[in-house]
Amino acid sequence: MVGEYAPIGWALGAMSKHKLGLALGRFTMGMVGLMKPLLPRRVIKAMDDRFFGAVFHVTRVTNDNYDSSTKERPANLDESG
Repeated sequence: MVGEYAPIGWALGAMSKHKLGLALGRFTMGMVGLMKPLLPRRVIKAMDDRFFGAVFHVTRVTNDNYDSSTKERPANLDESG
């Protein structure tokens, strides 16, 4: 297995998935923090819109898959409404 020979494989094997996810998130946010002052505002805004658009889309699709309809029957209306 490749992970057995690479130093990173040892580090990944010693971490739980949760801790690995947190470490990768911190690394990513740290890199973004370093790069942000170097990028034009237009690029930052485009990346921000793209990321939050994707999160919104995934959330919307997930929520649409749940049965959010009510189990109540509509009221029986008489002729006057």
